[in-house]
Amino acid sequence: MTEKQNLKLQLLKEFADIEKPETVDFCRKAFAFLAENETTLQPQAGEVVAADQEPDGIYLVLDGGRHVLFTGSNNADDCAACIGIGVKWGSKSIMVALNDQADGEDITLTSNKDKGDYAGYIDNYLDAVADWNGKANTEHLKKIGLNQNIVLSDGWYIPSLGEMYFVFLNRKAINAALEYVGGKTIDGYWYWTSTENSATNAWYLYLISGGATNVGTKASSTYRVRAVSAFIS
Repeated sequence: MTEKQNLKLQLLKEFADIEKPETVDFCRKAFAFLAENETTLQPQAGEVVAADQEPDGIYLVLDGGRHVLFTGSNNADDCAACIGIGVKWGSKSIMVALNDQADGEDITLTSNKDKGDYAGYIDNYLDAVADWNGKANTEHLKKIGLNQNIVLSDGWYIPSLGEMYFVFLNRKAINAALEYVGGKTIDGYWYWTSTENSATNAWYLYLISGGATNVGTKASSTYRVRAVSAFIS
């Protein structure tokens, strides 16, 4: 049974009464409306929907509030409207920007030195890998003073080390979708994360081997930046 046939059957079971023709007619109209408007609603960047409503996979997130599963044969309109690549894997999900910040140039993370009065530094690798707080981390980096070449729209932020590892694990599939919609693939370079090690340094990840280090000086070392946003949670 196809997904459409299953939807029609569910509508009939839930709402139709064969002794009341008007209920059957209602189900037919409801199905016709749903079939004509085949969309899965997705909040704007920074907002989320329930994880159990979507299967695992790679998604094209579209301008205007929709997302569609990436199949490799998506239509041209969806490609043109794509604003990011969504990834859902179990309870974890994220949306990846179509391009690096600063046109793919290596840049510093901040333009100013940190004053060192932040309680969110993580100097232990295991704790840093478990960090999934990129949005909050980025807010702190903004207070320090982000590099002026890092331009983040509402809802977008610099991924934490844990979030960047999630991107790394799905890089091949994400890149396939990025290529399909005309985005810039995430290549094997060092990428900044928003997980800070100290007042001076932040963690960054090597997208070839998955090696991470925390000796990057936020205000002077230069690596790439790829923004992310909340997707399905």
